[in-house]
Amino acid sequence: MEELCLHPASHQVYFGQLLGMCDQISFPLGQAGYPVYKYVPYGPVMDVLPYLSRRALENSSLMKGARWERQLLWLELLRRLRTGSFFHRPA
Repeated sequence: MEELCLHPASHQVYFGQLLGMCDQISFPLGQAGYPVYKYVPYGPVMDVLPYLSRRALENSSLMKGARWERQLLWLELLRRLRTGSFFHRPA
């Protein structure tokens, strides 16, 4: 982003992800000031299920990282408990 001179304040780049997928990527982007949106498909279950199953198949390699993501979340929780900074306040 820096090489292309795309700074967070310029709002030229937006990121979107399916809710619950790869939060270890979207959280740092949001903390850096980039707009990050999480979306939730909705509708009748029989209409939404094929979409979600395709996303699951496409991202099956990402699901292997769920254990790593859980460990990262625990580390962040412990860091916040140690420092007393429970809420993130963007600069």
